[in-house]
Amino acid sequence: MGLRASIDAYDNFDNITLAQRLEKHELIEFRRIAAYLYKGNNRWKQSVELCKKDRLYKDAMQYAAESKDPELAEKLLQWFLEEDKKECFAASLFTCYDLLHPDVVLELAWRHNIMDFAMPYFIQVMREYLTKVDKLDASESLRKEEEQVTEPTPIVFGQQLMLTAGPNAVPPQANFPYGYNAPGFTQPPVYGFNM
Repeated sequence: MGLRASIDAYDNFDNITLAQRLEKHELIEFRRIAAYLYKGNNRWKQSVELCKKDRLYKDAMQYAAESKDPELAEKLLQWFLEEDKKECFAASLFTCYDLLHPDVVLELAWRHNIMDFAMPYFIQVMREYLTKVDKLDASESLRKEEEQVTEPTPIVFGQQLMLTAGPNAVPPQANFPYGYNAPGFTQPPVYGFNM
């Protein structure tokens, strides 16, 4: 339609005033443009409500998905069930997939006895969760392998156990103010080293 193309091409007009005039128009296509204008001005709730009133189900689902508002998407799902639009319920599960909480969808489907309509959604959710768990498991295994490789290994000289120390290790002499020459201190035997 020419009006919609003009709306997309030009923005130097009062969108909200035009939307308010068009939402009361007798032709459905003009009311549809009003919903489109509300959407363009981030008035998602008004846009979806106008689509619901005119039974523009596809537009309502699309605008709810674009809104990124989980509450709006869930209310639309509930409305489809109140109107006994099971197919629209199923379609909106995928249109608004990222916004919906699986527990809410499960409860709605179970209460209205339409688990068959929700099952494709749950299969997708299960697949997504299993993929995430597999990735986490793989990264955890990789982290454990890297930890084992970088762990210092002890070096044994005769009876004494010496641990490898990092670059910031303090030499044993630093613990004594006079080093090993402190009065009354006898130097411990060190095998293989002359001090």
